[in-house]
Amino acid sequence: MTFEEAAQQYSMLRQQRDAGQLPEEHYRSAVSQLAVADEQGSYWMLDANTAQWVPYAAPQPLTAPVLETKRRGLSQSTWDVISVVGNAVLSAGWYLYSGMAETKPDYLTCGAMLVLPISFVVLRKPIDVLLRSIQPFRSKIPPMVLAGCCVAVPYLISNYLFAFGVRQFPFMFCSYVMSTLVSLVLMRQPTGGAGAAIPPGGSQQARAI
Repeated sequence: MTFEEAAQQYSMLRQQRDAGQLPEEHYRSAVSQLAVADEQGSYWMLDANTAQWVPYAAPQPLTAPVLETKRRGLSQSTWDVISVVGNAVLSAGWYLYSGMAETKPDYLTCGAMLVLPISFVVLRKPIDVLLRSIQPFRSKIPPMVLAGCCVAVPYLISNYLFAFGVRQFPFMFCSYVMSTLVSLVLMRQPTGGAGAAIPPGGSQQARAI
């Protein structure tokens, strides 16, 4: 486990705790397991309250519900592959479907379906830096409200574009790009933060306890 992966798991656990899906005791026990060693052999862990990296302290044993949650979770790299491959399949399907029209296939939208998910993976850190600026406001909104807004966004954007006369392939391209970006802002949970920077001597390939 790397420092970045530990920070991502911390964000997921904190979101579950804030949403009432994870008891406080289980949350703190799970966070105490996110210990990572730097290149000098010093061990660090994220403070459950401040998200700051602090010297490692021996954790309490994980209780069964937390262990079960950790087993079911997928790694960030797995979700990255699913996202890129899924959008590649959508891009291929749209290329074939749009090519059935009298015009040429919709290359622009097909390209966007490939470029956007790859860009989100490559630029995850700078994107998270930008999203942290709105995190204090967004954290006050219930997760179900954010999810509902995310579902409504494509319909609202589509109606907006249609009202302004955008049609056919440009409509598809603008709708896809705008809906994806707005949904990212609404649902992406930025990892780390000012207090979760990698401590001195930290390594992206550090080992975890």
